[in-house]
Amino acid sequence: MFANTHIKKFSALQNRPLSLITYNNSCYESEAGESALDTLLRHDINIPYACKAGVCHVCVMQCLEGTLPSGAVIGLKDSQVAHGNFLACQCIPTESLTVNDADKRGLFSQVKVIEKDKLSPDICRIRMRTATDLYYRAGQFVNLRMNDKDIRSYSLASLPTKDDFLELHIKRMQNGVVSNWLFGEVKTGDVLEIQGPFGDCFYMPHNINAEILMIGTGTGLAPLIGILRDAITSGHRGQISLYHGERNVEQLYLVSELRELVAQHTNIRYFPCASTKNTSQIERIFEGRASDHAFASNKNLSDKIIYLCGSAAMVDESRDQAQLNGAKSENIFADPFVTKDLRLDVRN
Repeated sequence: MFANTHIKKFSALQNRPLSLITYNNSCYESEAGESALDTLLRHDINIPYACKAGVCHVCVMQCLEGTLPSGAVIGLKDSQVAHGNFLACQCIPTESLTVNDADKRGLFSQVKVIEKDKLSPDICRIRMRTATDLYYRAGQFVNLRMNDKDIRSYSLASLPTKDDFLELHIKRMQNGVVSNWLFGEVKTGDVLEIQGPFGDCFYMPHNINAEILMIGTGTGLAPLIGILRDAITSGHRGQISLYHGERNVEQLYLVSELRELVAQHTNIRYFPCASTKNTSQIERIFEGRASDHAFASNKNLSDKIIYLCGSAAMVDESRDQAQLNGAKSENIFADPFVTKDLRLDVRN
């Protein structure tokens, strides 16, 4: 089967079956417990990916030969599975596989940019309209494709019952290929391609009386705004506290709009936070990290719903702290953002 292929690495482990991933006529040995995605990344093959958790579907590939483990197709549509598609990050091969890039044409749909504006010096808002109705929940995310290799995940700030557009908040990242393209080159009228929606970070109507604690950093505010609007529209009765943090005051955005929302709803509180000293003209900014302020004011989280959106470090640390403060794991909903430049986990 592999007689005409170039073997990149031979097995050094004699006590387990040899598993090879064949891609573009070259073979790569998969280490024990390693996913097909990680095998290819370890050999410097540029495979698109985002969450590495089987959620975002950015790393969908096609299996041409071999038997896939059952976990590699969980969450995919039957039509995708029938075409041999699988999630490379969830594929721990038990035998040799021949794989290829998936045909993305059937995975993505077109949207048209109808509005674009700056929310802060390094954050822009893009609103897009779909050609057909898209069912989603506020707070979920979509994958946006620049090309076959550069695909990123962005959370939705829009509310499907109120908005006839999809709203994304894009933070321009240093050396970020996709974010700089969206921030600097994409313009109103352009047609983009998206996949999704995905994700489980959204409002649960059955928790209408529960207190909700939201903590976000950077554009982690986007899904929180969508979730907050959904809760308001659903008539949420419990108190909702939103803590949003940035490094500098100038990086905070939608402050006036959120304060206006608070003025209209007695059960909503908003705490804009900046890690560095406030030298701007914006008043009532809390100095320090958003998570520190949130947990200092919420010692008992046993009956609260927690939403954590933003940097992966903040999400991981806050998840641990929330559980120390009594939060139940099933009541914690998270959407971590990790820059693609790290090449270890998620988003840019």
